[in-house]
Amino acid sequence: MRRRNLWATAAAPAILVTTVLTWWLVRDPAPYALSGGPAVHLTVRPEKSRYPEAGEVADEARLLLEVYVQRLRAGDADGLADLGAPWYTGRDRAARDLVDRYRAHAGGAAEAIVRDPAVPDLAGVELRFGDGRRQTLGISRDHDDVWWLQLGDGDPVAP
Repeated sequence: MRRRNLWATAAAPAILVTTVLTWWLVRDPAPYALSGGPAVHLTVRPEKSRYPEAGEVADEARLLLEVYVQRLRAGDADGLADLGAPWYTGRDRAARDLVDRYRAHAGGAAEAIVRDPAVPDLAGVELRFGDGRRQTLGISRDHDDVWWLQLGDGDPVAP
């Protein structure tokens, strides 16, 4: 009987640590995801640079940029506003303006070129639509390492 209690006492923390570690490794901190449609054909790449930061940001912000193009193409201003940095104001109005301005251009393949971040947790992205139209986006990373659009009014470094 004592051996069982000793084994259970030793195994419980190991199981707990394994569970927490597994959750941490498989979790996706981004509070946004691609929806079922429309399909998005977006190439994300860093601008040519001798520094690795642009490549790292391109990898980390890929989902945000894909979701942005998808919401834009769908005309989903509410979903687009949800991609705006939570510490910004005026996201709803800014999202409606973006949908009005760029929705017609978001139908085909697009390319996002991530610029070298001059300041940690901030980056610029040039979005090139298939019809030749271009858009510049600012993105910011919060303390949970989630990338957001600089959408509306706010301080890009104040999450």
